[in-house]
Amino acid sequence: MKIYKAKNLGFCFGVERAIEITKRAVSKFKKSHSGLENSKGANLGEKIYIIGDLVHNERVSEEIQRMGVKKVKDIDSIPSGAALLIKAHGVPQKLYSEAKRKNINIIDATCPKVTQIHKKVKNLEEKGYQIIIVGDRNHEETIGILGNTKKGIVVEKETDLKKIKHKIKKKVAIVVQSTQNIDDVAKIIYRLSKIAKELFFINTICEETEKRQKEVKELAKKCEAILVIGSKKSANTTRLYRISKKINDNTFFVTKPELPQNIKRFKTVGIIGGASTPLSLLEEVYKKLK
Repeated sequence: MKIYKAKNLGFCFGVERAIEITKRAVSKFKKSHSGLENSKGANLGEKIYIIGDLVHNERVSEEIQRMGVKKVKDIDSIPSGAALLIKAHGVPQKLYSEAKRKNINIIDATCPKVTQIHKKVKNLEEKGYQIIIVGDRNHEETIGILGNTKKGIVVEKETDLKKIKHKIKKKVAIVVQSTQNIDDVAKIIYRLSKIAKELFFINTICEETEKRQKEVKELAKKCEAILVIGSKKSANTTRLYRISKKINDNTFFVTKPELPQNIKRFKTVGIIGGASTPLSLLEEVYKKLK
C-alpha cells in the first residue's frame, strides 16, 4: 500500500490560537489561585467556563475540560465574577452584553478571521446593505455572524431562496461561513444576482479551508481510497468528506484511530484531516495504515 498524506494537516491558525489562549488563561488563573479553595471546597481553577465546545473535535474538548474549564449550556449557569471562554467560532454580540451585565470576565478565543466577518457585517449594515449569510443554519459560526447583525438572513442552500425571495431587498451584501465550499456558494450568488439589483460579495471563506478542499479533490482523483479524519461535528471536516465522496466513492470518515474494514484491498490511500483535527490523531491513523 502507498499512503499519500495531505500537505495541510493538523490545526489551522484559528484553532491553534484558541487552544493556546485557553492554556495561557488556565495557567494564569491557577497560579493566581494556587492553594486556594472556594467556600464549597471546589478548586477555583474550575471558574473558567465555556458554552459549548472550543472547537469541533471531541479529543480537543476532552483536553480542555481536563485543564479545568467547565462546559455549560448557557450564560445563566455561570456565576458572577467567573470567566467565560469564547469559542473559536465566535458568538452573537448579545452574549458579550449579558456577560458584562452579570460581571463575567471574557477570555476571547474567537478566530480573528471570524471576528473580521463580524466587523464587516456591522459595517455593511450601517451602509444600508441587507446582510445575507451563506452558511449552515445551526452552526455556531453562522449563529454568531447572524447575532452581529440586526436583520441578517441565513441562506443554507439554493432552495432557501424561493422561501425568502420576497424578503430580499434591492441592496444586498453577502458574507460566507468560513468553512463553506466555494462551488456551492457560487450557485447561491448567481441566483441572488437575479433577485437583487445591487449585490456586494465578500469571500470570507478561510484560505486554510480552500487549501484543504483543493487538496482533497486532488487526492480523491489520485488515490483508490480516501480517509477523511476528524469529528462529524466539524463543518469543515464533513465538507471535505462530501467533496471527496462526490469524486471517489471509496471515501471513509474516520473519527477514531480505527481503520475501515477491508482497507487492505486498496493499493493507494490518501489521508487528510479537518482544521480542528489534532495531528496526534492523524499520526495514529497513519501508523495503523503503515
